Amino acid sequence: MADTQHISTTTPGTAAPGGSTAAMEAVPPPHGSAPTEAVDLLAWSVGAVAERLDLTPSTLRTWDRRYGIGPSQRTEGGHRRYDEVDIQRVRLMAQLTGRGVPASTAARVATSIDAPALASALGPGPGASAVAQHAAESTIEAIVSSAAELDADGLARVYQRVTRESDLVSAWTAVLAPALRRIGERWRDGSMGVDSEHLASELLVNELRALTQSNRSRVAGRRRVVLASADEEQHYLPLVAIEAELSLQGVGCVFLGPRVPVEALLDLLGRTSPPVVFLWASISRPTKDPLWRTLVAAERATTLVIGGPGWPAELPEPPSGNVTVRRADSLDEACALLTGAIGAV
Repeated sequence: MADTQHISTTTPGTAAPGGSTAAMEAVPPPHGSAPTEAVDLLAWSVGAVAERLDLTPSTLRTWDRRYGIGPSQRTEGGHRRYDEVDIQRVRLMAQLTGRGVPASTAARVATSIDAPALASALGPGPGASAVAQHAAESTIEAIVSSAAELDADGLARVYQRVTRESDLVSAWTAVLAPALRRIGERWRDGSMGVDSEHLASELLVNELRALTQSNRSRVAGRRRVVLASADEEQHYLPLVAIEAELSLQGVGCVFLGPRVPVEALLDLLGRTSPPVVFLWASISRPTKDPLWRTLVAAERATTLVIGGPGWPAELPEPPSGNVTVRRADSLDEACALLTGAIGAV
């Protein structure tokens, strides 16, 4: 995120670094005469805006050149200057990129909001929330469009920006999971091929595993969580996301992947005694699930965290005094339950 800089809340008239006052850098009227245009009094130079917003002049010039977030006014001498609306757009651009929104997406959002709505978008409250949603929606559409066009390079770039420039839980919740759901819906209604769905999923798996790999040294020798999908369950992307998020927290996992028979799971519990197991199911599980009957035989204390829409709303009584069952409804909750169970051991 080369264009992202530290964001300050410096306001007009407040002291700027070095003891100067940013507001005093606004372009003055010509010496010895009254200004002939309002722009001479109200416009700001790139240096003054950089100081006012605690950005670098090079960042402002890059945003102007690449994304059209720049000055809209000109002095009599032909110099380009920022008015207050221009500055609000720059401030919004800085806020969004500071939260991990890709610069191109942030620029589209900042330029799409009309002048009266900018103030509410910048401040806390519904306006700011709407801007964040707009930015997320733009990124979701970029993912869906790239998948539909089988644009593997474009997808990979968006995934990398989203996962590296924002915390993973927020990226998954606001962008990645909704994008995959939308792709799945389009595949089911026939407007997108299964090839697009597979491409989107596999490239995201690659990106998440790259994150996990980058944290390999932090989790070496501390693989205390088992990640598996229930028998006949072929989907495993949520497991990859959990593995990546836990690696960022310094927790290692034993990744078993899809279609793990319950007998194999029980054998693992008996042989390796993992303190925590996460089991994913998106396919509806039977009312009398053999999993519960199998777990009755568990002889060592284990916390089983289950996730996915395949589990029944009402779970049976705990199958064994040695097994504690918890349900997670989100990536954030799953990781919190898994790390909490480790800490309790």
